[in-house]
Amino acid sequence: MPAKPSLNGFSRLRARFQNRFPSGSFGRNVLTMMSGTFIAQAVPLAVSPILTRLYTPDEFGLFFVYMSLASIVTVLATGRYELAVMLPEKDDDAANLVALALVSVSLTCVLLFLVNWLFNKPMARLLGNPAVSPWLYLAPFTVFVAAVYEVLYYWANRKKQFKRLAVTKVTVASATAGVNLAMGAARLGAGGLIVGGVAGQGIATGVLAGQIWTEDRRMLGKISKSAIRNAARRYKKFPQFSLPADSINVASNMIPAVLLSHFFGGMTAGYFFLTQRVLGAPLSLVARSFQDVFKQQASHDYAQFGNCKRTYLKTFKSLCLLAGIPLALFLLAAPWLFVFIFGTNWREAGIYAQLLSVMFFFRFIASPLSYVLYIAEKQNYDLVWQIGLFLATAASLLAGAYFDSARIGILCYSASYSLMYIVYLFLSYRFACGHNRPGGESKTAERS
Repeated sequence: MPAKPSLNGFSRLRARFQNRFPSGSFGRNVLTMMSGTFIAQAVPLAVSPILTRLYTPDEFGLFFVYMSLASIVTVLATGRYELAVMLPEKDDDAANLVALALVSVSLTCVLLFLVNWLFNKPMARLLGNPAVSPWLYLAPFTVFVAAVYEVLYYWANRKKQFKRLAVTKVTVASATAGVNLAMGAARLGAGGLIVGGVAGQGIATGVLAGQIWTEDRRMLGKISKSAIRNAARRYKKFPQFSLPADSINVASNMIPAVLLSHFFGGMTAGYFFLTQRVLGAPLSLVARSFQDVFKQQASHDYAQFGNCKRTYLKTFKSLCLLAGIPLALFLLAAPWLFVFIFGTNWREAGIYAQLLSVMFFFRFIASPLSYVLYIAEKQNYDLVWQIGLFLATAASLLAGAYFDSARIGILCYSASYSLMYIVYLFLSYRFACGHNRPGGESKTAERS
């Protein structure tokens, strides 16, 4: 008999949860995405103390350089048409945007293969690490699976398949960690990190593609050359403005790998990479969980009301509360935490984390909300901002080289990034308020 009150208590708790977060609500969708994100980040963070003992800072640095190139080309590959998949009212138009993005991906990967075949060693020298040369031949496949995943991810997001997207995040993390550990135990060097990343992404892309094919292959009949051309013309701002802006953004994030490796050696790049892995990657995925739900709700609000101010402010407050405590902890105790968790060889990475913690706070808040610029089709503002960010990044790290101090370079990098993200928040809020009236009550009254 004692189990009955417990069961009743559980039922009341579940009913209260369902009332607070009804199915399909903004909060419920965020929780769904965050649950997948939590598991996806728990896996690599759990194995990181093992990986830092299986791989050296130099090997992490080489991996960072490789992924820098792959990440930049992945952004270029889609033409950024995947960002527009959320916008059309009809699924038919969205399906043609997906087809357009996939064609762009295929052509880009063929071009990357040819460039790599002709200029492999010069590319490796340009990246600041000649040892990456043999691994560059894997780059076209890395870019293909990552770019296709991005396109399919936006389609699933449009269809509100948040649970499915959460599962794919766990798939990527689990497969990557498994291969990294196995190849690290076999002492295969940086290749274990590279192959692990490609394997994890490839498996997740295959699973997501199979699910979408099963449910939505009927949409193939809606795809045509004329419709694809119309989609390319209708959403031409995305390759015109979003593509260069986002490419510059990724370059701003990845140029530290090249400059740190060039000026201070692969070990310094490895320290910086671990900081990004421990702080940047988890925060980015949690922020993306918010963005995945925010962009769907905000796109709907903007189309219906002419503004998305309320959704913007709700998301802003949630992000501030979520980021404050963990980043304050890293600001105070990062060096000690890194030594305790990853070993004494990684104390310098903890100092980098301490210097970068304020920047990560502003990035975590600004990144999800920046999608407002796409909703309002203000990509020209984004392009100017991204150019400023790239110049600030390069100048900060060159300052470190001038003073022959990686720490000075990273401190300048953190300060300049923080300032730029504050500007980004100002711009995104301005456009979230609507395009007709200052209060954001554009097409009709705001939701009650």
